[in-house]
Amino acid sequence: MQLLASTIQKITPQNGAARKRARMRLEQLTMPYWALGSLMDLAEDLAGMTGFLKAPVARKTVVTMAGDHGITREGVSKYPQEVTPQMVRNFVNGGAGINSLARLVGARVVVVDMGVAGDLSDLVRDGKIVSKRIAAGTGDFASGPAMTREEAVRSLEAGIEIALSLESSTDLFGTGDMGIGNTTASSAIVSVFSGAPATDVTGRRYFS
Repeated sequence: MQLLASTIQKITPQNGAARKRARMRLEQLTMPYWALGSLMDLAEDLAGMTGFLKAPVARKTVVTMAGDHGITREGVSKYPQEVTPQMVRNFVNGGAGINSLARLVGARVVVVDMGVAGDLSDLVRDGKIVSKRIAAGTGDFASGPAMTREEAVRSLEAGIEIALSLESSTDLFGTGDMGIGNTTASSAIVSVFSGAPATDVTGRRYFS
């Protein structure tokens, strides 16, 4: 809990002066006003977050956190839970989609076992993945809590520890997760945080 609390205390607002300088520079570029849209928004955000007009982004790391979800036993996924450790091994072997994307931009992929319901000890032993296991998967939140509050805090602090361990060699982080049933868990979190009913945050949606 101390690591989480101390990390939260270190979070500060964006650098307003840097954002202003970035916007002035972007508005001076020879193109229709804000022609690149979200890309220009991102450039302004990066300046605000880092304090630099040209934020360092050369050293890139994608951290993929893997864990299983107890809700899977309710039949929410077309794939069995056994696919999670198989996908972790695929990440390690460089055969997943994120590996291809990472290679395109010169990023490394770091895989973390947060609680896969399978034996990945050989990968940990060989230094191919990092272990921050909380448990062998979560509970089934359809019938009870997925995690205890202590486990949830430990999970957050594990993420902080990973970021701190890679901080000296990383300018830009990308994050991702792997675990069969993860979209159901994510939808439940969105529903709770937003107050939206489950029917609005699940299922297929079409956008024009």
